[in-house]
Amino acid sequence: MSTVVLIREARGHWVGEVAAAVHAAGHRAVLLAPPVDAAERTSLAALVDDVVAVDDVYDADAVAETIRSRFGPPAAVLTGSDGAIASTARVAELLGVARCPASVFARCANKFAVREVLGGTTFAVISSAAEAAEVAARVGLPAIVKPVNGAGSNLVRTVSTVDELAAAYELLAARLPESADPRYRRPLGTLDPSATFLVEGFLDGPEYAVDVLIRDGVAEPVELLDKPLIDERKFELVLSCPPADLSPERAALVTAAACSAVLALGLDNTVAHVEVIDDARRGPTIVEVNAGRPAGSIMPLLAKLRTGIDVFAELTALALGAPPPGREPAKLPIPLAMLILYASGSGTLTGIGGLDEVAALPEVVDVVTTVSPGQVLTDEQETYAVNLVVAGFADHDDLVALHAEASKLIRLEVG
Repeated sequence: MSTVVLIREARGHWVGEVAAAVHAAGHRAVLLAPPVDAAERTSLAALVDDVVAVDDVYDADAVAETIRSRFGPPAAVLTGSDGAIASTARVAELLGVARCPASVFARCANKFAVREVLGGTTFAVISSAAEAAEVAARVGLPAIVKPVNGAGSNLVRTVSTVDELAAAYELLAARLPESADPRYRRPLGTLDPSATFLVEGFLDGPEYAVDVLIRDGVAEPVELLDKPLIDERKFELVLSCPPADLSPERAALVTAAACSAVLALGLDNTVAHVEVIDDARRGPTIVEVNAGRPAGSIMPLLAKLRTGIDVFAELTALALGAPPPGREPAKLPIPLAMLILYASGSGTLTGIGGLDEVAALPEVVDVVTTVSPGQVLTDEQETYAVNLVVAGFADHDDLVALHAEASKLIRLEVG
């Protein structure tokens, strides 16, 4: 039996989903990850066939040699960890099983490089607070400031004045070098991601998300979701599908923009999670392309319930170069939504309370936790802690009220 290697940088809900798809395809699933404690190793043993500890999952040469020496040529190498996408693709290249060049994934991880390819709005990079006036004149205000290679809405800021832009630069320049996320210490070509940040023109309009399958040069959107509730940190609190009050014609424009973007970036034989704002002046404009993986948390579950498409099975087949997996009929082809609850503050998660109470709410179909006690959380990172699948709501206002009710019940204890 051949081996499929999964590479994980940190705990992730995706491991169980991908391992199940690997097993269904008739392969062994082996996980390479930083060293884990005995309790986590026991829990992982129920999901994968072996767990191999590696000191640096981003060292493609060392990881490829570990795989080669332990398992021989694998059938595929893949990841669902955002920060390990490009290095995992390089491992696949070194082992001769790549389905898309690692350079394409590296480009997608660089938001400035993506903007250079796709355009869509005004943009520039800022490398010191002293450049704030010049950058503001080029981009226009208000604007969005973000890390060039960030994820999870980490340290995304909206600015309306030159002084606010300078202050945002100082904030990111102070915080990113202290971050535990190693991506901020890895150069992006000539850019230092801990000292150079992306500034882009503010987009005004509803925001959408869609996973796109790319197979042999053909892009297929899976399910379009809207985002009726986003907090001041840019964290998504509610996503729903189908998008309320969105005409089929407008939905087609949004998904077409997502499909065109992944192809323009050179992605193939993989999955990408694409975020789009339908700007009042510019129309559907790409905000972000998370290449090599589907959406985080339980968004793929919503898509599977509504469409029958298992995005993790699709990702596995694409990595293997196998035919598309069979698709089941949709189980719940009705309006569905995902409610997301985050921890307050930063620290180590010690417990989660209120799960039974929130599960008893009549609109709740399923409750999925993607964190566990002992995990370190920060309220600057969009870590989906408790996720609810809900149905039977009337409109966006109903979802906002339901999120407020669930927030009162769930207790994420951080110490």
